[in-house]
Amino acid sequence: MIWTDSARQARSWSARLMVCVALSGLGACASGPREARILAITPGYAATKVNTAIFRHHAIITQDGRQFVSFYDPEGYVLIAWRDLPSQTWTIHRTDWKGRVRDAHDVISLGISTDGLLHISYDHHGHPLRYRRSATPLDPTTFGPLVPMTGQREKRVTYPQFVNLADGTLLFFYRDGGSGNGDLCINRYRVEDRSWEVLQHPIISGEGKCNAYWCRPAVGTDGSLQLAWCWRRTGDAATNSRICYAGSRDGGRTWTRSNGEPYALPITPETAEVVDPVEENNNLSNQDSSDVDSHNRLHVVVRMNDETKVPNFVHIWFDGERWRRVQVSHFTGRYDLKGGGSLRTPLSRGDLFLDADDTVYILYRDNRQDSHPMVARAAAPDYDTWTHFALADVNLLQWEPNYDIVRWKREGILDLFILPTDQGNHETVTATGPQMASVLEWRP
Repeated sequence: MIWTDSARQARSWSARLMVCVALSGLGACASGPREARILAITPGYAATKVNTAIFRHHAIITQDGRQFVSFYDPEGYVLIAWRDLPSQTWTIHRTDWKGRVRDAHDVISLGISTDGLLHISYDHHGHPLRYRRSATPLDPTTFGPLVPMTGQREKRVTYPQFVNLADGTLLFFYRDGGSGNGDLCINRYRVEDRSWEVLQHPIISGEGKCNAYWCRPAVGTDGSLQLAWCWRRTGDAATNSRICYAGSRDGGRTWTRSNGEPYALPITPETAEVVDPVEENNNLSNQDSSDVDSHNRLHVVVRMNDETKVPNFVHIWFDGERWRRVQVSHFTGRYDLKGGGSLRTPLSRGDLFLDADDTVYILYRDNRQDSHPMVARAAAPDYDTWTHFALADVNLLQWEPNYDIVRWKREGILDLFILPTDQGNHETVTATGPQMASVLEWRP
């Protein structure tokens, strides 16, 4: 079913930015831009954060001037909306595909290949692959039936992610297996015959002892593909440990450590380069994000305990010679990240990106600051002074950030997918009813 926006769905307004958030110990405050525009789309499912889990890649993406957003509607059906930039009018297509929205792992991920075809993967947490491809470029109304990709290692899929290399080549990342016992696999799309091939099955293996939880992959202008990840030993989030690194200069075929030393594949817990040896029971988050700077060097954000045992953001980056780290936030108030399933946390995971001057931005949400969409920002080269400010005076509950990476890198405009979503501990479903899905547009 397709419809154009009703007056309610099409409304656009400017969200007044908050003045400095004066939370004790937060860090320096700064005003952001005077206005951030919010473009409403239509209501979405909000009783879990299945629509706003940070590992969605992509929740929002632009190709050839057309921007796409995907999420589950209030009944759990996959919905795809699009607009032709700079239009503020959305066209909405509700599919007849339904997802298990009660489990926040069963996210929707969109991808676009260089032939303009749309790719979508959705609704699995250790389930068989669910993947479709459009028949017509940039037309989400032409998605075909469920089909396999390679037919290999597709029975226990979680965390689908589409990633474009600098030349547009489309890759597909996913976990084969389960928490505490799984492998990271990568497929490559072949435009010439519209088929998928195995790139690495796997690239990182827990060897049955653990699994890798990777941050959003980073792509350099030099064609590099770079990964940071932590290991988890069991299904309990408290067993997250050790932040590691691998990079590729040939589209994911071969991989090296930060010093250029080649890996024998797959990478294992014994062979991985350890960037930060953080131990278990330190509230280390998994599946945060990464990006590269103008020198194509990796930057990562994670949450972990500070010296006072309080979870705070840490920025880790490679300066060309060594790995460095700095604490981004100074929140107070302890809590524990432990147990299985999706967790309810006061502080979201962070979504990191850089601008042309190598300024680092980290998007996040903090319940102690009324769950507003927040930004932490610091300048190169030492990133030792961080300012924090809100983008809009809206309460997003347990939301986590997802932004349009393509539009940011091409135009310097941040389009952030926002939807107030709630989440109970260990996959508990809340009583939160449907909430308005929107795109927040900001020009730093």
